Amino acid sequence: METAFCALWLRRNRCAEESWVAAARRSEPWALERFYSTYRDLVYSLCFRLTGRAEDAEDATQAAFVRAFRELPRFRGDSALKTWVYRIAVNEALGLLRKRRETLELTEFTADVADRSPAVVEGVAVRAALAQLSEEHRVVLVLQFWEGLSGPEIAQVLGVSLPAVKMRLHRARAEFRKCYEGAG
Repeated sequence: METAFCALWLRRNRCAEESWVAAARRSEPWALERFYSTYRDLVYSLCFRLTGRAEDAEDATQAAFVRAFRELPRFRGDSALKTWVYRIAVNEALGLLRKRRETLELTEFTADVADRSPAVVEGVAVRAALAQLSEEHRVVLVLQFWEGLSGPEIAQVLGVSLPAVKMRLHRARAEFRKCYEGAG
């Protein structure tokens, strides 16, 4: 019974999304607002994890939505809307980092941390290790472990093959482990 309910809920949700996406593609204001409110927190979270700074995440989020609104009429639906938006957000966040050419320093992560509990300290260490990774490795780890995307979804977001995603994940985990252990 529960499985049937879940399937029905998912079908209704998809149908509801399809209706407002169609309206958003026609630039109807209510649908653009729905699009923004549905994905804003997800996109900000992704951008924050990629850039490591709230200001950069805000800038990348804003740029991602400006670009998404502009390109939405051309969205063909070949992928899920979430995957499409994530691809735009990843490109905007990485573009912002390339423009700034800044290396995230550990001090940026620890400056505002008054709570020295083990969970907070570990979170700081994880963010510091992520900041040390190459863009390619940081993106693939964030998409899998923080955003919960599957291998095929990551491949769509990054525009690469599934075997390439698997290889990047393998290498990214090794690089992360080395950075994380070096920070501890």
